[in-house]
Amino acid sequence: MRAIDTLLADRGQLFQALFLSAPIPKALVDLGGHILVANPMLCALTGRTAEELAGRHVDLFAHPDDPPVADLGLVPAPNEPAHLDAHLLLDGERRLRRSDGTELWVVQSHEIVRHSNGEAQFVVLSLVDVTDRRRAEEDLVRRAFTDPLTGLPNRRALTDRLRHAVALSRRRDLQVGLVHLNIDRFKAVNDSLGHEAGDLLLSQVADRLRWSTRVEDTAVRLGADEFLVVAEDVEDLDGLRALADRLLAVLDEPFLVRDREITLSASVGLTLGADTTPDDLLRQAQSALTRAKADGSRARIEVHEGALTRDEVDALQLETDLKRALDNEELRLFYQPIVHLADETLLGYEALVRWEHPTRGLLPPAAFLDAAENNRLTSKLGAWVLHRACTDAAAWPDDLRVHVNISARHLAEEGFSDLVAEALERSGLAPYRLELEITESTALFAAEATLHSVAVVTDQGVTLALDDFGTGYSAITALHRLPIHTVKIDRSFVADVVTEPSTAALVQGLLQLGRGMGLQVIAEGIEDLDQAAWLLDHGCAMAQGYAFGRPAPLPSPAEVFIAEMTDAPAEEVAGELLPDEREIPSLPQQRSEPTLRATDLDDTGAFATGVLADEPADPLED
Repeated sequence: MRAIDTLLADRGQLFQALFLSAPIPKALVDLGGHILVANPMLCALTGRTAEELAGRHVDLFAHPDDPPVADLGLVPAPNEPAHLDAHLLLDGERRLRRSDGTELWVVQSHEIVRHSNGEAQFVVLSLVDVTDRRRAEEDLVRRAFTDPLTGLPNRRALTDRLRHAVALSRRRDLQVGLVHLNIDRFKAVNDSLGHEAGDLLLSQVADRLRWSTRVEDTAVRLGADEFLVVAEDVEDLDGLRALADRLLAVLDEPFLVRDREITLSASVGLTLGADTTPDDLLRQAQSALTRAKADGSRARIEVHEGALTRDEVDALQLETDLKRALDNEELRLFYQPIVHLADETLLGYEALVRWEHPTRGLLPPAAFLDAAENNRLTSKLGAWVLHRACTDAAAWPDDLRVHVNISARHLAEEGFSDLVAEALERSGLAPYRLELEITESTALFAAEATLHSVAVVTDQGVTLALDDFGTGYSAITALHRLPIHTVKIDRSFVADVVTEPSTAALVQGLLQLGRGMGLQVIAEGIEDLDQAAWLLDHGCAMAQGYAFGRPAPLPSPAEVFIAEMTDAPAEEVAGELLPDEREIPSLPQQRSEPTLRATDLDDTGAFATGVLADEPADPLED
């Protein structure tokens, strides 16, 4: 109390009593912003004792997320000391932090106490707690701008968010993208399960959209079964498409509502722009969505035409062409050998799809798989590949197996196990000769429906391979979730196994992990003998890569014969073309039409590889 007695000697005991008993939190502060004494109400407000506050600067109360006071440019009033600390000038509503880290809002004011000669002596700082009022106001605002069912911003909030995004995009010379989603056939869910279940489903949809967008993006519920995502700082349409694909992918996973699994899809309208008004952007997105649902289609993505560049129009044309490719029999399967690393004995083939486009020529998967995703054709494409691969493999020797890649979307669809059973039955291929390849992410995030489908397929005798082993989220977790038979070490590791010791150690660990779990291990992407020798020395039994054969169509019987005759002695070539005693080698033969492109035959052991002239190496395959 000596400080008070000294400071208030000329003010009397009445001032002292009023200060200590004041119902408003107050402090006596020197002109430099250091607390001289605090009354009990300020101690209670800040969560500190009078002894803890004495001598501390008032910036102790500042909230860490607020801008520095020095950046605010505050200047004392003409009748105030020029050296008055800026923190004392923050009159009005401000945010503070208590000793326990919690946030509170106060109305701050200050009054300068002067000597009898008019010289400033100290400042009485008052802080009125308005936290409850502030929270009530924020709650009212939140209710006005938030959808009560999903917790997402509502249509009223969208106007402000979109106006802000457009203004920001102009300053940054980027664009704003809108992803307008409409849940397909949601009315049927409401009618069959009831509105309460429908509300639960919409809440789950909102959660997935919220988790799948970037921090700078905003997911909005427009009403009923419509949602919209405002994407800031979008460079081009590819970036917006990638966001749309990601949102549709998370919606593909089954929803669990009242112990029932429900599979949804959504139609999407996209638009992109910067030099336009928010209202125009909304109309463009709505127009694109209307086209996506125009013919009763489901899970389609349409883009507002004004947002398309020449390349993007070309990409859309490719998507349109792909819809007809299956009906026009324009797809082809190429096969890449899988061999025993020790002696290059042929063990089987991986089936790899190609598209014989009528005007663009032979296209690798990387050129059209995105188009398949955008048109939701992956399942139809996957079914064609599975049936054709089984049909082709059924004509091979019984000791050769065929590997077929399966997408996460296809695997999760209802009826996938029936599709596999049908392909095996129609082709006559033994189940043990079929191996389905999936990625680590597919295994790791598989829903219950996917796990059940895999269990049914593997019970039939079909085996499962984990592709790109070691590149995903958690290889070990993936191995435990599904009955994996084979793991394929990714080509990105194999490429550096000889030159990078850290990569070599990683591959050695993957080999040991696979063998320790009793799995077959295949190394992908082997391109030279040094890589093959290293892998063989470290216990890898099976291999795949350009060193053993490039992906190529199955040769016709005539091509097989010509290849053999080319390498045969001249006297044999001059003899009868097909003597009765000569046995034609048992090679894989395509049951339908022969290969449509000329091939350069290259020795790959038991498989004559067709290498396409001018075809670039596919970065996704060996």
